[in-house]
Amino acid sequence: MNAEYLDRSLSHRVGAVRTDCANALDRVMRQNAAAGRLASGASLKMFRDETLSAFQRAYIDAQQFTFSLTESNEEGLVTKLSGCASEMIDALMSEVTERSGRLGIQGEVVPNQLEAIRHGLEDIRARLTDDFRFGMKGSERLKKDPVVSIVSNQTNSPGAVQQIGVGDFSQKAFVQNHQPLIDAINKALASPEYQSLRPDQKDALKDVADTLLEEAKKEKPDPGKLKRWGHRLADLGKDLGLHVLATEIVHIMGGMFSG
Repeated sequence: MNAEYLDRSLSHRVGAVRTDCANALDRVMRQNAAAGRLASGASLKMFRDETLSAFQRAYIDAQQFTFSLTESNEEGLVTKLSGCASEMIDALMSEVTERSGRLGIQGEVVPNQLEAIRHGLEDIRARLTDDFRFGMKGSERLKKDPVVSIVSNQTNSPGAVQQIGVGDFSQKAFVQNHQPLIDAINKALASPEYQSLRPDQKDALKDVADTLLEEAKKEKPDPGKLKRWGHRLADLGKDLGLHVLATEIVHIMGGMFSG
């Protein structure tokens, strides 16, 4: 299990749920403003519903991702996920607090509702964390997600990287090929094929792509990391139906490793 990959993914999910919730709250404000009921208890109730719903979806998704990647619900992962959930709660409270302050409602109504929202979020965190600790997701047992398993299996397959390049890394060839590699990845992430994937599939592919891009943009990359992540992206692209990406990655990476 790649701990850095897991941490990076969980961090991404904190930002993603913040954006999703912010967009939902903005929609509530636009709708209620158009209906002439912005400064009302209805707005606050809708804020509460949207915030709690966004958090529950995101935290369950983070738990499923973690279990699928690690095949474990050991206590260390429980602690890591609970910490991620706390970050999500802080991010969501920042968004709902800012917008609640713009509703024009006077008195203690807004502070009381914000306190109720935080209490609701903490209750969900405690309940879902306890579920994960005992291997549950709602009323069902946690199960591996096949998309995440692709990444996990590649990470744990020591011979897999041999499929891309069998010779030594060439810095000169890297200089010639690193921009085509970056362009191929960016083109794939903007393609209709990528956009048609499920959200969890898109996240899995983008996490691997971002890691490869990070290494490819270095002046002197780590050849081992470049080869490993290049192979993972090619295989994941093939499994998810992005065959052009897979072919281009194999071709470009092969040019960096002569022999």
